[in-house]
Amino acid sequence: MHIPSPRGAFRVWQRDLTIFRKFWKPALFPNFIEPFFYLAALGLGLGAFIGDINGQDYILFIAPGLLASNAMFAASFEATFNTFVKLKIDRVYDAIVSTPVNAEDIVAGEYLWAGTRSVLYGTSFLIVLTALGLISSWWALLLPPFIFLMGLMFSVMGMLFTSLIQSIDFYAYYFTLIVTPMFLFSGIFFPIEDFPAPVPQLAWFTPLYHAVNVCRELATGPSPAVLIDVLWVVMFTFGLALVPVQIMRKRLIS
Repeated sequence: MHIPSPRGAFRVWQRDLTIFRKFWKPALFPNFIEPFFYLAALGLGLGAFIGDINGQDYILFIAPGLLASNAMFAASFEATFNTFVKLKIDRVYDAIVSTPVNAEDIVAGEYLWAGTRSVLYGTSFLIVLTALGLISSWWALLLPPFIFLMGLMFSVMGMLFTSLIQSIDFYAYYFTLIVTPMFLFSGIFFPIEDFPAPVPQLAWFTPLYHAVNVCRELATGPSPAVLIDVLWVVMFTFGLALVPVQIMRKRLIS
């Protein structure tokens, strides 16, 4: 297997950025505004009945979790539907591999672009949360680079699924059986530790659970335990990253 070249991956990333510039406003708005519906409906509405969780107002509890989920959805859609269109419908990748850019560069470039897109959405949401007084720690300055890492992680997952399917209809399974359960059971809306076994144990093995922990810790002031979550995210991301590369190479050169 060839090693992705920084130049080739950059060219793929650059192509995605160039195209995104043409429609960034309509593309950014839905992903940007959706977390606010959850924040308003649950943080203000449900929060009036719940009061506080772990000594925090409910809206302060869910805000960092929604930030993590925003990054997840941004990277997931980029690495699934958008990637599939370029792979099977528009045949963009077929054209790219006829240039000096190879299959490994394509996958690495798409990872980088998904991470970039997560940062664009996540940082915009973070700025608004800060303006609303929902972020209380200077450690939150580390959130944008961590959001980029989250984007890489969820793009690896999405790219792996994309590399295995032949029809766009299969994404219904990915979002229904993988993304949605993570969204609901990763500690965004309630402490997952309060659930009976084996729910907390299963949640520990999901990427969003650790991403939510890190975002919440950085938003309020971290404890040393957050390093375990960061290490989990790093090991999961880079441990899985080469698998989609190998599968996509076989598909693109077959």
